[in-house]
Amino acid sequence: MGSEQMKNYTRLARQTGRYETFILLDNAGGSVQAFDLFVNSLIREGLSPSTVTTYSNHIASFLDYLTEAKVFGFPSSQLELQAAIKGYLPARLAGANARGDFDIISRKILGQKRLTKAAAKNHATAINKFILESEGHALHLQQIEEWERSISEGPSKQVFQETTRQRSGAEIKRIYQSSMMVNVMNHHPKVARGKIVKVSGKDNSPNRDKDFPAEYILSLLDCASCARDEALWALSAGTGVRPHEALLLEMDHIDFERRKVVVEDPDNRRFASQMPDEHRRRWKGRAVSETYFIPILRDRFFQTLERYIRTEYMPVPNQRLVFQQLRGDRSPYIGVADKNRIQSFKRAVRRVQKRLPSEDARLTGLTPHSLRHFYGTFMLNYVPLGNNQYGLRPVEVQRLMGHEQLISTLKYARQDKLALDAKILLMNMHAMNEAPEIDHLIKWMANKYSDHADRLNKAVAARQIGND
Repeated sequence: MGSEQMKNYTRLARQTGRYETFILLDNAGGSVQAFDLFVNSLIREGLSPSTVTTYSNHIASFLDYLTEAKVFGFPSSQLELQAAIKGYLPARLAGANARGDFDIISRKILGQKRLTKAAAKNHATAINKFILESEGHALHLQQIEEWERSISEGPSKQVFQETTRQRSGAEIKRIYQSSMMVNVMNHHPKVARGKIVKVSGKDNSPNRDKDFPAEYILSLLDCASCARDEALWALSAGTGVRPHEALLLEMDHIDFERRKVVVEDPDNRRFASQMPDEHRRRWKGRAVSETYFIPILRDRFFQTLERYIRTEYMPVPNQRLVFQQLRGDRSPYIGVADKNRIQSFKRAVRRVQKRLPSEDARLTGLTPHSLRHFYGTFMLNYVPLGNNQYGLRPVEVQRLMGHEQLISTLKYARQDKLALDAKILLMNMHAMNEAPEIDHLIKWMANKYSDHADRLNKAVAARQIGND
């Protein structure tokens, strides 16, 4: 799972349908109910197995920290609890020499690794989900408590009442854990409309949200060190699926005859509801959606996939995922730490850089996620539609990429800057009451696009020379 070691809890694996999850056991052997409720809520939400695993591990580390800070499973005030919660991510972001109380708990006592800002934002998402899910549970507990109080304060009372039963240590700890949730919700009554934990600022990588340059896509595939990576990257760039969706691709998600690939789509964010009946039967009733595969990358994917299956892939009983580790027990490639997969990608990018006459700064700092950005940008701006028309509408790209919100599509698939510059020039002319000189405007746009086209044509020519 790529999970951190914990001091106060132990993970115990469990299987929930297609999800390989775990429960948390404290040092006395008791399970953490709040954690179980959180994991179950992620599964009900229909998140992917990898996302459920990631968020579960984030919350396990978070609860280990809160327990060590003596605010989870222990009596504590709202101020103590809030201070510990708000101090968690700053402690995970702090340098090795930080000496605050929470820094020492997280980094020194528990040995938790330092996070990047991008990773911290992912942790913050999980923590806010955890606290929000706890709201319903906390309110439910309060209702039970009020109901029990009303019963105990009823009109009929015995003269000789039974002695109050002594609670066990495990029960007391569970009450304090639940009380923590009540304290959080009481302190943040509008949590449903906001976030308790936030990470400000951006990741330090200058190309964090950049698309992989189109002219180097095929060169990247040429520089892959194995057929598995080449096929994986061709799939990501050609269909725009998320990295974890590509890694979770199963053999029966591939229609070799029709040269189609589907992804699971339980929330119908793509086109699951529109799957024809004759194809729906193939997927055995599962909510899946066909992807649109950019033709040249589709051909490259199936060509490389055949080579991968023939030369690198080894069938493993009860394992359906396409991409596997190439050594050892051939376990799923998704089990490899993200940083290792990213390093493989960056090594290939460096090999692309070495082939260029001069270094291209746009390739610096890119990760496999940049292939999804490439797909969005290409589909929004460049995919040919006929009649000299190019680019799909944003809402169409939204469906292809499986985004719930259009704003996510506009972030991933930005309007091409060349076209935007032309629009701004035209608006400025109108604002200054100048009649735009059409010849000048067309010539200006043509020059801009010509520069861009020259760069792409040079990249194509260089590839042809390299293949001779």
